[in-house]
Amino acid sequence: MSLVATSLVFTTSSVGAASSHAPMHMPNVVGRTRAQLYAIMRHDELYFSTRGPGSSDGKWRTVAAQSPAPGKLVAWHSTVHITTSLSAYRGPRAVPRLLGLTRAQVYAVMRRADLYFTTRGPGSVGGTWLVVRRQSPAPGTRVAWHSSVLLTTSLTRPRPKPVRTKPKPKPTPTKTTTTTMKAHPISTTTSSTTSTTSTTSTTTTTYPGETTTTTSSTSTSTTTTTTVPTTTTTIKRSKSRDYRVGIATWYNFIPGRCATWYLPLGTRVRVRDLATGKVIVCRATDREGARGNRVVDLSETQFAQLTPLWHGVLRVRVSW
Repeated sequence: MSLVATSLVFTTSSVGAASSHAPMHMPNVVGRTRAQLYAIMRHDELYFSTRGPGSSDGKWRTVAAQSPAPGKLVAWHSTVHITTSLSAYRGPRAVPRLLGLTRAQVYAVMRRADLYFTTRGPGSVGGTWLVVRRQSPAPGTRVAWHSSVLLTTSLTRPRPKPVRTKPKPKPTPTKTTTTTMKAHPISTTTSSTTSTTSTTSTTTTTYPGETTTTTSSTSTSTTTTTTVPTTTTTIKRSKSRDYRVGIATWYNFIPGRCATWYLPLGTRVRVRDLATGKVIVCRATDREGARGNRVVDLSETQFAQLTPLWHGVLRVRVSW
């Protein structure tokens, strides 16, 4: 009897200790550093597991996301799943507009916005989708840093809707007085006046012993010459581009960006395949490791737009 009573006491005390820990609200640890996360988890008596950049070697800097969400009721000693990041925390941002963008454009936009995305719909499994048909959350919605946006994809591009224009109203006739001045090319205008001399004489007949008087008048006109020069100047502007001809290769890089060893970062370049004439446009944001006749390193997406990846290299002309 004594043994049974003792076992009942120990069982009752252990059950009471376990039930004394009520569920607690999940703290918000997004944006916290490693030291802050350890302190919060220790204070709330919770465990956590990490995944993401730097989680394998413990070199991550901040928390990018968490599961369960902040404020959710969790049991005592529960495990929280933490998504880590190697960069410093940044505040909320607006979701960019992704409707109608291609795969390469979506990758570039979401990388600049520090956001993730998941896809569903035709072509989302094999990564063969062409454009985005719908997105959630809507464009402009404020979301947390490193949040995920759900995209509905499509294998066909939407046809542009015809634009209907209203007929222009007929203008009301008005009486206007217009003065037109004609401009002539290079010309010289000369005006001249011909000199005219007229002589008038008067003869008087006299008799012997009288005086004879002769009156003469002369009029002279002056000649005036006026010259008006007109000069026409034509300026021709010539468009010229700097370019290099050499070898292009590819590597795993952001679509729409490339690497050179001779151009300033941020330069927009045109790359033309000299064999087929195909042209792609990219922006130089990286540096090549080698110089010489290798003029550009393209991302694998844009290299595939010119020629299959298994070619490895091709001869191109790079202009900027």
